[in-house]
Amino acid sequence: MVKRIHFIPLLLLTLFIINACEKEELVIRTDHSLPVVEIEIDEKYLWSADSGLYVIGSNGINIDCSKTLFANYNQKWEFPALIRYFPIGEELPVFENRVGFRIKGNCSRRKAMKSIGLYWRSEYGNSSLVHPFFEDSGTDQFKRLLLRNSGNDFGQTQLKDAAIIQIIKDYSNVDYQEYQPVVLYLNDKYWGIHNLREMITPHHFRYHYGVDDDLVDLLGGSPLSPAIDDGSSDSFLEQVIGFVKNNDLTLDENFAIISARIDIENIIDYIIIETYIGNRDWPVTNSKWWRENRFYGAHEKWRWIAIDHDASFNSEYRNDVWIGDLYGEAPNSTKQEGFFLFNHLLRNESFKEAFLSRYIFFIEEVFDPDRVDGIIMEMKNTLEPEYKKHQDRWHVLPKYQWGSAVDNIASENRKRNEIVKEIINSLNEQN
Repeated sequence: MVKRIHFIPLLLLTLFIINACEKEELVIRTDHSLPVVEIEIDEKYLWSADSGLYVIGSNGINIDCSKTLFANYNQKWEFPALIRYFPIGEELPVFENRVGFRIKGNCSRRKAMKSIGLYWRSEYGNSSLVHPFFEDSGTDQFKRLLLRNSGNDFGQTQLKDAAIIQIIKDYSNVDYQEYQPVVLYLNDKYWGIHNLREMITPHHFRYHYGVDDDLVDLLGGSPLSPAIDDGSSDSFLEQVIGFVKNNDLTLDENFAIISARIDIENIIDYIIIETYIGNRDWPVTNSKWWRENRFYGAHEKWRWIAIDHDASFNSEYRNDVWIGDLYGEAPNSTKQEGFFLFNHLLRNESFKEAFLSRYIFFIEEVFDPDRVDGIIMEMKNTLEPEYKKHQDRWHVLPKYQWGSAVDNIASENRKRNEIVKEIINSLNEQN
């Protein structure tokens, strides 16, 4: 009898504690100013020596930027996981799906907070997801999504690449990855601010352009020896690079032929954006372009994609402006062939005039300092209520230093704007 008297209060106390913990957990999930992503995955896929994706471990490989470091997190392993998504302030998820979980990125894999690729496949239960993550996006259907750690900007602004996209997206003729900041919980642990982004795969072009996955050529790297993400590089090397090597583009008839093979307006905007922001991790690296590999297809011209701008607007290189053969010098020889195609196009006076004219538009309108100030301030205000939790989790910049780093994007744009404007105006006068 004595044991029973003690057992009942103990049971009630246990239930009370469990209930209180559940309520506390619920408060945590709703106490955020950003949407919440929850991921559940077997702990062995994160931390075990043989298969853990967050450790150096015992089954690692090396990659280009860490040739001497063999680590599990460099692997392209994919493991099953469960994902839930909670809009701001919501207690219940709007979806719960089983997905594939991978570590993504290049050098940024070494960061404590890593980028995560999410893969919807039929073997997990759902071959795709329909949800309007991105306002004003051309699609709400996805097979791949990226929870990006902000790349090499992790621990700094946590938004630089996304900020460049927000600045250019409504004004330029380039492809890009949409952006939505979120909070991540990984196996019930707070994991900080991540950038939810689209992933550039053939599925991206299917949902945005209606191009069949099997009809996408997606290339990257050097235009002279491109890496093949999907499809084939044969057409690009033969019909684009081969053509400009063997034909005089000062002749309008030759320029008309190359204009039928690449999107001239697209490559103009692409080169302007990358050279204006002073992207030091470009060209060759962080270069991607694609086309629909079908005769008379609606998207058979090659188009370039604006990606990965973490190394832009750097005060150390503020005065360095390199626009291929048009102006400036390459920071190193490994970058030079990235301008091979552009340098050939420059030989055509009509292209050169169009390029310089469009550059002025970007300087005066797209990168207008007051406009950029407003965009950066809005993005900063969106992350600010969440930042202290993120800082506490990862011991990154204190809030006041983070705020200064974000403000510095706008400040660098203002200074860069004057520098580039003087150069482009001078080139226009000489032309």
